[in-house]
Amino acid sequence: MPGHQWFDIESSEDPEELTGDALAFATVLRERTASWASEDVDDLLLPDAGGALIAALSLADPVSHHHLIHFGVHLGEGRVRGDRLHSQLFSLPGHPSGWALTASGDPRELGAEAADWFRTVLRKPVVLYVWLHQGYAYAGRYAFADTGETLIQNYQRGRAPHGQADELIAAGHVHGRGWIQTTGLPRPDLYLHIHGNLDPGLIPPSIPVTTRRGPIAGIWYE
Repeated sequence: MPGHQWFDIESSEDPEELTGDALAFATVLRERTASWASEDVDDLLLPDAGGALIAALSLADPVSHHHLIHFGVHLGEGRVRGDRLHSQLFSLPGHPSGWALTASGDPRELGAEAADWFRTVLRKPVVLYVWLHQGYAYAGRYAFADTGETLIQNYQRGRAPHGQADELIAAGHVHGRGWIQTTGLPRPDLYLHIHGNLDPGLIPPSIPVTTRRGPIAGIWYE
């Protein structure tokens, strides 16, 4: 019997709401993920009175413990949709990602499809790109190495090269209230492999790999 399991029905939010199709779906999802569920990944099972269900996993950096991404599925009206989820609302994005899940059918079949999808997403390679200036890290970006999708990022204007932040803002590499987007930066100075299967060729050979970590101060944001 596995020592750790995800999507425990009894421990879910409002378990009395978990009935019918949602219960059948959740039961299969729990069974199909039981052999590879990890204590390093948090899970969530959130039913509601309307028969809908959200099942999600949360991935973090195992060393820094920075939260990286919520991803999960919404079950309702005979179909399941999966993708990156909002960090607080657990809602699906307005535009599906390239790795999104959409399927219709029997709830038990959908539970099996969702389990396979969760496993596929957990295998996606996550890396941390780091930018250095005068020996200090001034920016970092966790990303899926296979697609380049940003998970979270950090930019320290006070440690960055002089004038760089203004250039990035002028070029449009900024969101909201001055959150600089690190996709506008030049080639990273190094990277760390954080999670998943990192196949050769995904990272340009000109970016050196490291296993050593130094502090990257400041706020991390999407």
